[in-house]
Amino acid sequence: MSYVFELPEVGEGVTEAELVKWSVEVGEVIEPDQVVCEVMTDKATMEINCPVGGTVVEVCGEEGDILPVHATLLKLSQDGSAPTPKPAAKTEPAPAAAPAPKVAPAPKPNPVPVSTPNPSGKVLASPAVRAFAKEQGTNLQGISGTGKGGRITRDDVRSQTSAPVHTSQIKAPPAIQVQASRADQVVKIVGLRRKIAEKMLESVQRAPHFTYVDEIDMTDLVTMRGQLKGLAAEYGVKLTYIPFIMKALVQAFQEFPTVNAVINEADLSMIVRGEVNIGIACDTPQGLYVPVIKNVEQKSILELAAEITDITTRTREGKVQLSELQGGTFTITSVGNIGGRFATPIINHPEVAILGVNQIHDRPMVVNGDIVARKMMYLSPSFDHRVIDGAVAARFISALKNILENPASLLLSLR
Repeated sequence: MSYVFELPEVGEGVTEAELVKWSVEVGEVIEPDQVVCEVMTDKATMEINCPVGGTVVEVCGEEGDILPVHATLLKLSQDGSAPTPKPAAKTEPAPAAAPAPKVAPAPKPNPVPVSTPNPSGKVLASPAVRAFAKEQGTNLQGISGTGKGGRITRDDVRSQTSAPVHTSQIKAPPAIQVQASRADQVVKIVGLRRKIAEKMLESVQRAPHFTYVDEIDMTDLVTMRGQLKGLAAEYGVKLTYIPFIMKALVQAFQEFPTVNAVINEADLSMIVRGEVNIGIACDTPQGLYVPVIKNVEQKSILELAAEITDITTRTREGKVQLSELQGGTFTITSVGNIGGRFATPIINHPEVAILGVNQIHDRPMVVNGDIVARKMMYLSPSFDHRVIDGAVAARFISALKNILENPASLLLSLR
């Protein structure tokens, strides 16, 4: 008796997933409810368990493939029989022949995308392409895909879109084909790394970035944190500088609300968010994730510190939920613990700004005519220049600087 196991529905509204890794192979005997593979949807990785046991006869799909929900994942034999390997085809040695004269190869024509029939009738498109089509008001149902296996690409959507083209929608140049030599190692970009690549490319193609760097005197905040670390530890909470910066951002957003916003590409409008949901760029063994702390304006510094520890720990362990990676209105990325002085971060599209937080270091500074050692730090935010002007960015960071250099003012926003 044979059993066909299909990709189950892995989330509400999720119609496809990327096959990241196989955990079984042909010929292996698996137990009921055993993990057979890992898939990824919108940066969330999840394990897929097969409900029945048996011998794996066939695995359907390669790592990196995009599979629609209900596509066949595995074929199992449940009668104890093992798959029979196909015999290799016999090849006869070619007869010796005189060498042919060398002829210069004809130039290769540029490949032209050709639509591939999709026999299943289902719409095959990645989440990013689906979101792009939604922004453009394009129905994917009637589009023929030119991608692998009939998948619909961005170019397919663009060819069907009658809306005017904004500068953010300018078509990217064709991909460059690079050949590997014998000594090279080819590493297939799949899973989270592919999602990161797609997200970063989308951001820089759509949003004209500019970075504004300012220097912050963190001496008083360093002192305040030092005084509160022990108290936080009594509650089992590790207190870093990020919760203070998050609360300072809440104050600054009150004066500059357009920085806490996302952009709607469909009609090139900006949505100024009423809530402050701050994403924290988190380095993990799998790659970069951005879990989101929701409703920062409603939480204390101690509550934020506890939530940051919890969500970043679960993110590094691969236990973060998809909903915890969505809904951000602003992002913080920090490389200070590694040692960087400043960077030019890429905006977490469709947000309109991101804050780079860097290393706190001792610097000789002139204070009231005296040279003294101070705890200095650079902030290096990037902004979407379509909606945030340089003057607005400078004033926003100046307001944030004033709060961080006078951290007692955070008491005014306690709830």
